[in-house]
Amino acid sequence: MDKLINNFLKYVSKVSGETDIHGLRLSERLPQYLSQQYAFLEIRIGERQFLGVLLKEPEGFRPVAFSKHFRQIMMRFKRFEGYCLVARKLPSYVRKRMIEKKIPFVVPDHQLFWPELGLAIQERNAKTEPVPVSTFSPATQAVIIYALTANIISPVTPKLLAEELGYTAMTMSRASDEIVANELGQEVRFKRDRLLIFIKDKKGLWEAALPYLRDPVRETVRIKKSQLITSKIKAGETALATISMLASPKEPIYALGRHAWKNLADKVELVPIEDEDTCKIQLWRYDPVLFAKDGIVDRFSLYLSLRNEQDERVQAALEEMMEKIKW
Repeated sequence: MDKLINNFLKYVSKVSGETDIHGLRLSERLPQYLSQQYAFLEIRIGERQFLGVLLKEPEGFRPVAFSKHFRQIMMRFKRFEGYCLVARKLPSYVRKRMIEKKIPFVVPDHQLFWPELGLAIQERNAKTEPVPVSTFSPATQAVIIYALTANIISPVTPKLLAEELGYTAMTMSRASDEIVANELGQEVRFKRDRLLIFIKDKKGLWEAALPYLRDPVRETVRIKKSQLITSKIKAGETALATISMLASPKEPIYALGRHAWKNLADKVELVPIEDEDTCKIQLWRYDPVLFAKDGIVDRFSLYLSLRNEQDERVQAALEEMMEKIKW
């Protein structure tokens, strides 16, 4: 089983271009009929968490039975945003049926079908075929926000996007795949370069991309404001209050990217309740510094972080903010 895990992690890293992929065996108790057939793996791909369902014995595997088992499995693993079945081999007919049923699966070094990552590798020629996704990856969302906030000159190459946004060229290539597959851009080739062209103006791009964009905040923590020794980028209601008539929250809210928080985390103490000098830190899926202006997170990400807020005053301030954007 460990060999299967290692092969799986290497294979997904290779075809996705992601280097930040980790796996951790899980040992939650499950009914015997499930534990006899499956082992479980926590898969971290960048900021995303998936459940790896490891098939112990591929012989006799039936997608219909797995669909029933899956409901029982996910009742125990609700914290994951998605899953993927991992097997050392599967008959071609079974793989075809799984694609029809939209069951994500990986047979390392042979075939991959994982719509949530926007990837489908065909066994015949091992060529990556992008497929539409229901939610953009953080890297893809960063490209969209970059296109909306910067004077981006289209077409752009994955290499240029990597230089601007701090990702690998492979990750930016995968982001381009998602954008093209979801019909927000087109790919053209000039000599050896792969070029991404956005097919809509900024307002059209925002409206078309909105259903696929997620809340940039993956977690919120509380610390003493005096311990926040990095640059303070206003976020949440603090940012919205700065640019509107909304009253500021009692605790200021700031945004940090993964690397900035990693450098700070072991130097601060998490505070469980509101107290004197406390502030809230939003930990973002992509680096807020990339698009911040005048010490405030960008308007588009700010909207995404607050669009589900129930407070009518917040919604009114958000609407006013978006109306003032000069497209």
